[in-house]
Amino acid sequence: MATSIANYRNFFSFSKILSWFENLDNKIQRNRSIRQTIKELSALSDHELKDIGISRSDIRWIATSHHPLEPNENLKDWV
Repeated sequence: MATSIANYRNFFSFSKILSWFENLDNKIQRNRSIRQTIKELSALSDHELKDIGISRSDIRWIATSHHPLEPNENLKDWV
């Protein structure tokens, strides 16, 4: 019985719950940034998009690639 309670406490530890909420918050912020980037790029005319070298079909890819899920460890201390 004591091991069951100990396992239950480890499973529902405060740090794990806090970490889950932090991850959720990070994902929400990422999605907001992606939507904002898509909104701003979509508002540009085709001529303006051509001037900066992207096509309208690239907008979603650009938005998601500039807001990665995980930080790139290869760029650590470089950027």
